Amino acid sequence: MDGWFPDQPQQRATMAVARTSWAVRMGDICMFLIVVALFYQRSDPGQNKPVPYDLLLIGAMGLYFLFGLKLPRGIVWPASMWGFVLAGYGIGGMTAVYVEKLQGFMEAATYLVCAMIFFAAYVYEAPERRLRLIFNAYTAGALVAASLGIGGYFGVLPGSESFLDFGRAIGTFNDPNVFGPYLIAPTIYLCLRLSTGESARAFLLLPLIGILVLGILLSFSRGAWGSFLLSSGIFVWLTLATSRSAQQSFRLIVFSALMGLLVIGIVGVALSTPKVQRLFTERAALVQDYDVGQEGRFESQKRAIEMVLSRPLGIGPSQWGIINKLDTHNVYLSILVAGGFLSGLSFLGFVFMTLRRSWGATFVDAPGREYLIVVYACLVGHLAEAFIIDVDNWRHLFLLFGMAWGMILATERQRAAGTHVLSLRRRSRAGEGRGEPVDGFPA
Repeated sequence: MDGWFPDQPQQRATMAVARTSWAVRMGDICMFLIVVALFYQRSDPGQNKPVPYDLLLIGAMGLYFLFGLKLPRGIVWPASMWGFVLAGYGIGGMTAVYVEKLQGFMEAATYLVCAMIFFAAYVYEAPERRLRLIFNAYTAGALVAASLGIGGYFGVLPGSESFLDFGRAIGTFNDPNVFGPYLIAPTIYLCLRLSTGESARAFLLLPLIGILVLGILLSFSRGAWGSFLLSSGIFVWLTLATSRSAQQSFRLIVFSALMGLLVIGIVGVALSTPKVQRLFTERAALVQDYDVGQEGRFESQKRAIEMVLSRPLGIGPSQWGIINKLDTHNVYLSILVAGGFLSGLSFLGFVFMTLRRSWGATFVDAPGREYLIVVYACLVGHLAEAFIIDVDNWRHLFLLFGMAWGMILATERQRAAGTHVLSLRRRSRAGEGRGEPVDGFPA
């Protein structure tokens, strides 16, 4: 009744919006905490045991899909490529010598692929907002991990040795070669925030960037150093190439120079410490002792290639490192040995597809494009680093894959919608001047 009671349909709609807003906020809080938990990846060496992040993420995946999260249609292609990789692992595993190693590896690999697909679907629904949420959470976790690694390195924390591995910072990770790369994406994200900040408060990000850069340095991971430099260069170049104005380009150049000075300053101060200088000099050498010789990395890779040629269907995952007593330290070769040409070529197909389509998406002026540029730059760095280390079990890499594909598919959806609207407009204009239909008959 007008004037006395609210309209019932309107009231129900208002209550539905309130419930939806509450659910969205709760979902955002949960996802934020899950991604923050990624900072802790410590487990027993050689064991494929889940960490808290894994358990929380598995639960979230189930709940999100239960409450209506849908898979974007285009995700079938990257999912299929990974399906072929896993199929190759299974075929190679049929003749595996150490069968007990297969189950744990296959479970972990399948979980990581499912996590990638989930994050792609999650980002696809609301690209800009959810990419920002993920990056904020990722950065918060990375700051915790980096702070623990730095504090452990300089011995200012109780039990500092637990945050080190042979004098190299590992923070809350098992391996400094994973700890260092994990810090790269949030570092570049903070650089993005700094270069786009609208007030002087943006300079408060400088100490945070300094913590992450120092963490990367103290990991003494040559791969992480190279990946960081490559990713940073690609980020600056792509951001300049997609700049919307001369003012934005100028700001980026100025802040890039500022960041360069900050990095040089941090490295310079760190190298003034004899402990850091000694290990830096040792690790900065292009070739290490374990790279050469009969039992070195390069000779191991040569033997792996010979194994691939003699066993084109693969020997199964987690086998070559035991048989050869040394891993390949090259993910492309490692996948090829484990799953044969089916897995190796499928993985290469996935990498090519991801980089090609995300490259195209970076040049589409869509909401969240700046975050995709950060993701793309980091993926290129990580996939280049994959030539010298195995990256196929890095949780944060599959998070980046999922973020990239969510944004790729959302951008292609927007571009297709824009093309459709343009086509309708052209048809409408083409029909002008020809008269309107009368009594059901065409003009």
